[in-house]
Amino acid sequence: MSEDFNKLFREFDGPQRPENARQKELQSRYENLSEEEKAELMGLNVFPDNPRGAELRKKEALGLIGNEEKEELRRLYQLKTRQEKNSPDIQKLWERVEGNDPNVAQVEMSNGKSVEVSPTQAEKVIWTFGLGGCYGSVVFTEHEDGTRDCVLTHYPPTELSDNMAKLGDLINTSEKMKAAKTKKAVLALPGEWIQNPETKKYEMRTKNQQAVDALTIAIQAKLGAGVEIKLEPYSEMISAGEKDQGTLVVYIPPSGKGDVRYQTWYGAGKLTEESESKE
Repeated sequence: MSEDFNKLFREFDGPQRPENARQKELQSRYENLSEEEKAELMGLNVFPDNPRGAELRKKEALGLIGNEEKEELRRLYQLKTRQEKNSPDIQKLWERVEGNDPNVAQVEMSNGKSVEVSPTQAEKVIWTFGLGGCYGSVVFTEHEDGTRDCVLTHYPPTELSDNMAKLGDLINTSEKMKAAKTKKAVLALPGEWIQNPETKKYEMRTKNQQAVDALTIAIQAKLGAGVEIKLEPYSEMISAGEKDQGTLVVYIPPSGKGDVRYQTWYGAGKLTEESESKE
């Protein structure tokens, strides 16, 4: 992403302005507006706090927009959606991805990636979005020399075999992962509320135990039986106004600089326990 577009992002992502006086004035006499004024109002309705976006939407409505400006408008729509649906932390990750930050790895659906962090490197982040119904699998290992490796995959239920194969391939890229002192995994899968017969309380449980078993087998086949696996079932219901739905983020600082932690839209956890961070 160019510096100019980053500037547009920061402008769009800034604090909310008071109600737009021009927008209010146009709305008050809507029946008597000219075509140009209607196009202007359309732009203000979509982008009330972004003058550049409002201007581009107006030009689009009037048929006066060029190809480069169409692309700029498309990206501004995309950023608008991200702002509405994501927290500032996730918005920042998007910005870092589009800025080609080498310390951020984004995993799209039907894919997986891995990252490695040595004790002398900066923190890295590996994350995915749009899980809604899909399986998010995290495999983390830490080694005697302080190196940390993390694998993340994101697949729909219909591609379970591909998911298992990808996990195996990514783990195979690092011989260290197989001999690690710490081996942990997190499986984020669709769940449902089930009443516990003993406590009578409702608990979130995974819908597809066969998928859990298959992914567990795929991980253990490469790392052995000593892998600590945690299940993070989630509801597929969309909550209006809730930020970051469908995201799974893993933050991996270098050894001695903090715990490896994961964050979803419904919870969080740690993959290491450091009693004290070293400076």
